[in-house]
Amino acid sequence: MKKLTKLIAAVSAVALIAGSIAGCSKNGGSDRVQTDGKNFTYWTIMQGESSVSLKSYNEMLMWQELEKRTGVHIDFIHPLEGSTGQEAFMTMVASSDKPDFIEYVWSVYIGGAQAAIDDGVIIALNDYLEDYAPNYYDYMEGEKGKAADYRYKLMATTEKGNYYGFNVLNVGDAKAFAGLYVRGDKLEEWNMARPETIDEWTALFAKAKAEGFSKPFTGVIDVFSFQSARTHSFNTAYNVGKDFYLEDDKVVFGPFQPGFKEYVAQLAEWRKAGYIDTGFVTNDNAKVEGNMANDISIASWGFIGGAMGKITPAAREKNPNFSLVACPAPAANKGEIPKFQMRYNEATATAVGISPECGNYEAAVAWYDYIYSEEGVALQVFGVEGDTYTVEEIDGEKHYVYTDKIINHEGLDSMGTALYKYMLPANHPGYNQHADYLNGYYQYEEQREALEIWNRASDIAGSVVLPTLSYTEEELEENTTIKEIANPALEVAICDIILGKKSIDTYDDAVAEAKANGYDDYIANQQAAYDRYLAKLEK
Repeated sequence: MKKLTKLIAAVSAVALIAGSIAGCSKNGGSDRVQTDGKNFTYWTIMQGESSVSLKSYNEMLMWQELEKRTGVHIDFIHPLEGSTGQEAFMTMVASSDKPDFIEYVWSVYIGGAQAAIDDGVIIALNDYLEDYAPNYYDYMEGEKGKAADYRYKLMATTEKGNYYGFNVLNVGDAKAFAGLYVRGDKLEEWNMARPETIDEWTALFAKAKAEGFSKPFTGVIDVFSFQSARTHSFNTAYNVGKDFYLEDDKVVFGPFQPGFKEYVAQLAEWRKAGYIDTGFVTNDNAKVEGNMANDISIASWGFIGGAMGKITPAAREKNPNFSLVACPAPAANKGEIPKFQMRYNEATATAVGISPECGNYEAAVAWYDYIYSEEGVALQVFGVEGDTYTVEEIDGEKHYVYTDKIINHEGLDSMGTALYKYMLPANHPGYNQHADYLNGYYQYEEQREALEIWNRASDIAGSVVLPTLSYTEEELEENTTIKEIANPALEVAICDIILGKKSIDTYDDAVAEAKANGYDDYIANQQAAYDRYLAKLEK
């Protein structure tokens, strides 16, 4: 009864706000006919797994149920098939009739989220959150925000302190969901332990090669690329990170550190020995999954759900003993826990902003805030009770449990596809990484173990991972220019060394070229943005 009362109160609040300000405009004189608080337009790129079974989010159970609860109808606008999100976004921004809600990665907007506010693409939400978005506000400046040292707020505001939208909030304790994994059944058969050091990995690759695995380690380009800050793999054994990271509050660039050259040299040595899949430059996920399932490769890097969760059931159809197990981040010395690992920040730059042309700001803010309420979290992550989930008491605590409709995914190719057909459980503005979602999504014991193994250094990694930063327009424009010139050349140079097309002796020249193309300025811009973050922290 208490839960029902809270739900009725929350829904009534949204409906009351929507009705009470119908026709009210605060947009400074827009000619657009204002929304009535009961109907909004919402521009967003569909999640890839959702587009497999849906043409629009209007067909999704989650949004349909939300309309029933709030009485607010949303017309979703998605980029046309075949166009990139960036192209569609620029077209939408240039339109004279912008949607009410705009979901975007605002860090890539020229000048960042603050510039989007200054340009009139979205509004600052500072005047509305406390009164109309109490659930989201609690994470920003309330008790939940205080408990997290206000890291949500620091990463969800611009350099001027403006809230630019409703962000993806990584609320749970787990922040890492990917890493190196290996065939557990083969380790058991060969009486070998999970590798922890470079020497142990070398021994495993040699054994796998001798046993007929033609490409012992496989992966996609991101696993080898210096630009992918989250795909830490064997670099951790050399005490070096990828892309930008922190050392004593100073921003450093991984490829410029001595350890990165050693890491690249090791990959080149493994490639020469036939241990590395040289197709990594063009591999896609399907190719990697096939290599792992068909005894071509014994190890790779991937996500708990997207890689381990897809490969395992497919491979077990012909090999019931097949298993994939997580490996700890490679260390210089056995038993050590490296400080680098994949780690999601508390808040990401992906957020739902509100257009100035939406006159009913209060109604819009109140409507989206429902997503961050207890009932809204359950809806977004689990769907509709009795249909896609049930509530069970386990060890005296309430837990959400997916139904067979999701677990057995009724004709769909995976549980992940089923989840994104009915709701948006992760990586969407709202509450991300709910513990019951992780327990429900990770069906195999090996997956749950991976979550524990890959989060052992989460706190340590939090001290070296750059937080979500905001950049000035000048910084972002300069960074973009430098990346377009320097990154491709450095990427090609590193790949050529790994593939044996060039000697490791050319590495220093590649670094010198990147610096000549402005990378020192790029680092300086990152430092300036981080210094502003620290200044906000002091306040």
